[in-house]
Amino acid sequence: MKIAIIGAGFSGCNLYNNLIEKYDDITIFEKARGVGGRLSTKYTDDKFIDHGTSSITPLTDDLKLYCLNLAANKIVKARYDTFYPIKGINNICKFLINEKDLVKNTRISKASLENSKWILEDENHNIYKDFDLLLLTIPVPQILQMKIDLPKELKENLAKVEYDSNFSLILHSSNQDLKLPINKLYENPDIENIVENSKNYSYKDFSSYVIHSTKEYANCVNENSKEEIAEMFLDNFDDETKEILKKFTIIPHLWKYAFAKTSLDMPYFLNNEKNLGICGDYFSHSNLEAALLSSELLAQSVS
Repeated sequence: MKIAIIGAGFSGCNLYNNLIEKYDDITIFEKARGVGGRLSTKYTDDKFIDHGTSSITPLTDDLKLYCLNLAANKIVKARYDTFYPIKGINNICKFLINEKDLVKNTRISKASLENSKWILEDENHNIYKDFDLLLLTIPVPQILQMKIDLPKELKENLAKVEYDSNFSLILHSSNQDLKLPINKLYENPDIENIVENSKNYSYKDFSSYVIHSTKEYANCVNENSKEEIAEMFLDNFDDETKEILKKFTIIPHLWKYAFAKTSLDMPYFLNNEKNLGICGDYFSHSNLEAALLSSELLAQSVS
């Protein structure tokens, strides 16, 4: 069976990992330049900056066991109840797939079923043919933006899923002594969290932070470009703080569909008549736990 998976975030990569034991013809399509989704790592020379999820604190036994297996394979390391990446958190997704089966920088915009075979088309009008099964793992709005014939009831249910956005500033410097005034920054009501990323890796010649905005702030500004948001965000700081921030290289990032606020009351979707499946972090629970359970259950149901 020839399978296409759209989305190389955690759901898509874990789905691939569970299916590749049974099927050896799987292609995974990703619109970005690499795997990870919100398990994202930016590389600066030989340094890692985890600018999405920077660590995992499991809420369920299933995710804890999963992380312990990653630790056994030296992908993450445990510190109390939290797991930290050893060489970039996106290595979790890299570990799960064979890169030869990954098609990067490819946004699938259209999918049609003809004679029980799926034909995919990307935004540059490249065609990918003859898939027996299509599995979608991307955020709901991206599914609804695709040209694809979905069952009416499913489409109505998907439209009910809501998301929170996340905006972040990635800051880095080769000056290891350059520090952010973290306590002062937290006085800004638009800041949710600040991660001293370089501390996680014990770098001695590199300083990096990731400043995450609140969901409320990101939701209000997510129709703007990330550069425009960065300008507005930085305007909220006093002159002294701005001068400190200017000493860093600053890279803005926006996830418009970062966190599922609502979920569907089902573990996954699978329609054998249409040879179509969907899984992700908006099924049954929320976020990483849901992504793990949904992708594994869908893989078990594929025959």
